[in-house]
Amino acid sequence: MLRRSEKWAIALVSALIISMLIIKPAPNMHRASIHQQSTDRSNASVSQEAIDHLQAEDLALTTNMMFHSFTTSLEEWTTREQLDRKLEEEVEQHPFIEGIALVDGTSQVIEKAGSPLHLDELPVFTTTYNAIQYSLPYQKEDQSYIMVKKALTSGNTVISEINLAFIQSFLSKHAMIADSEGTLFMSGENAQVDFNQQTSLPDGQQATTVPGLNWNIYVNSHTKSQDNPIVAEEVIVKLAPHTNVEQWASKNDHTVLKENHPYVVLQSTIEEDAYIQKLRNDEAVIFAEHNFSFVNKAVIQETKVEPNDEFFKPYQWNLEQIDIEEGWNYANGSDTTIAIIDSGVDPEHPDLQGKLVEGYNAIDDTSNAIDDNGHGTHVAGIAAALTNNVEGIAGVSWQSKIMPIKVLNTDGEGSSFSVARGIYWAVDHGADVINMSLGDYYHSDVLYDAIEYAYDQGVTLISASGNENTDDQMYPAAYPQVITVASVNQDKNRSFFSNYGDYVDVSAPGEHIPSTYLENQYILLSGTSMAAPHVAGLAALVHSTNPSLTNEEIGNLILGHANQLGDGDFNVYYGYGEIDVNDTLTSID
Repeated sequence: MLRRSEKWAIALVSALIISMLIIKPAPNMHRASIHQQSTDRSNASVSQEAIDHLQAEDLALTTNMMFHSFTTSLEEWTTREQLDRKLEEEVEQHPFIEGIALVDGTSQVIEKAGSPLHLDELPVFTTTYNAIQYSLPYQKEDQSYIMVKKALTSGNTVISEINLAFIQSFLSKHAMIADSEGTLFMSGENAQVDFNQQTSLPDGQQATTVPGLNWNIYVNSHTKSQDNPIVAEEVIVKLAPHTNVEQWASKNDHTVLKENHPYVVLQSTIEEDAYIQKLRNDEAVIFAEHNFSFVNKAVIQETKVEPNDEFFKPYQWNLEQIDIEEGWNYANGSDTTIAIIDSGVDPEHPDLQGKLVEGYNAIDDTSNAIDDNGHGTHVAGIAAALTNNVEGIAGVSWQSKIMPIKVLNTDGEGSSFSVARGIYWAVDHGADVINMSLGDYYHSDVLYDAIEYAYDQGVTLISASGNENTDDQMYPAAYPQVITVASVNQDKNRSFFSNYGDYVDVSAPGEHIPSTYLENQYILLSGTSMAAPHVAGLAALVHSTNPSLTNEEIGNLILGHANQLGDGDFNVYYGYGEIDVNDTLTSID
């Protein structure tokens, strides 16, 4: 059984170039005017205080919402006749209710459920909201409680004791809650405040009020220590296919904590790094890694979004270089479609399954757009592979759909007609962005008409500059409606094979790029064909952020916020520079 690393095909080859069969002299055309934009980013930054305040608002509204589910029932009980459902049902529906009782005007219990209430020791009810009275929170057996009561028109009263542990369960680690009198009664584990009968929140802390209860919630994430990025004493392992987990674990004295075959979580019996190294020497183990901690944040922050894809950290240098992790805070490509005009796409690849929309075979005019060459599948993965799914790689545009358009055959060859026909089909079937990692050195009228049609319909067009280290113009890249992409390496230098000239607009990583391939594989390829889908993915991210932007505006944003390379604001080797995902996305109004 081969291990995953041994099954990887590592290819240092240029991307495929097709031959255009219609040869005509190029017309006298001028490039579209795309000017570099300058943007004041001071307004784009979000203060940590604002983020904390937003999270406090979320906590306050969530608390109010959870109380609402119970108090709505009390509000419905306006007469004794409406107590058809038993109090036991109410306790069952609301597990945070410790006890509930219906009492008459003389405080005699008519009906009760849950834990008994000590009616002769009721707390003071200080707040009334929607005809329901609330007590101050109080402590009992190291937990916080509150009592609520509702007077019924029948003269009876419903009284209930509520365990506030449900609030603690969603409370931020860095949040604190004070009651309506300013007493701090609950906090997250890292709030670092003395909670023994404080009369007010610490100086300088601004609170958010829970509607109706007049509780104050404050989030102070500045007090937090560095969170541990891993789950202690746990290691994730991916096992080779057909491995019997139970037998393997028993034979090697492993303790399986969780299983989602072929992935298992093991309890580390020694220090995690040493345990991981030991596991990596096991032939049945495809990979072993820390069980990394992930925290869901519903606010935009200037932090890195680091997906858990298997090859993201060790191999995808290209995504870090274009500043994508910060950019993912602002967009993921939802509700966009990228057409990959190429050799088709493999719909069964695990990193592409569920991503594909209806496709088209422009060679034989059928719907069979399955890739039998591999090039198109590789390009598609760079642009929009499934991300944060543990498997394989991360794509530039997480949520974008992929439209496979097959214009190249098994040998990677096609014609200007099939390419043009594929462009028309993609536009007419909803493509927002078209990637063309192909070309040749001859202008084609049929191809240019298709390019004009797509551009006039608002589609953003991306093409590779070519791989022959020449300044001869490559088509469709040289057409003014197309964003032309050159290749750079890990040192941000022009790739030795990358074509250059005045028609180059921008650059992107194009050497040793890992991506999806046929037969569920992942390989490394090099070429401007690999650089182009980085830009296509960015165009999809921009479009998803603001669908009202025109293709010209999208192009201006991408070029105007590229990182300048080489001499001058523009040069023939890099265009306006290497794309910057974060800078581009944060500049969008």
